[in-house]
Amino acid sequence: MAGPFLSGKEMYDLKKSQERTNAIQKREGTENYHVHTVVCGCPCPTCGGWHVIDNTRPTPSKEECGELLKQHNKTKSSKNS
Repeated sequence: MAGPFLSGKEMYDLKKSQERTNAIQKREGTENYHVHTVVCGCPCPTCGGWHVIDNTRPTPSKEECGELLKQHNKTKSSKNS
């Protein structure tokens, strides 16, 4: 829960950073990569942090997710047996 740690202005700054990052991803065609949130913790009252696109970690496609889930369920059920 971010409420106790970030003020409203900081949350607004993070939301705008997310929107800017989404726009960059759409322009560059990198929508299938992980995005990390970085909270800086600086003393500025309106700075919440920023988002970083991780080009080394592509997100799996829908088909790949289905296969990963099937594999996970098989290993999970074999451990319980």
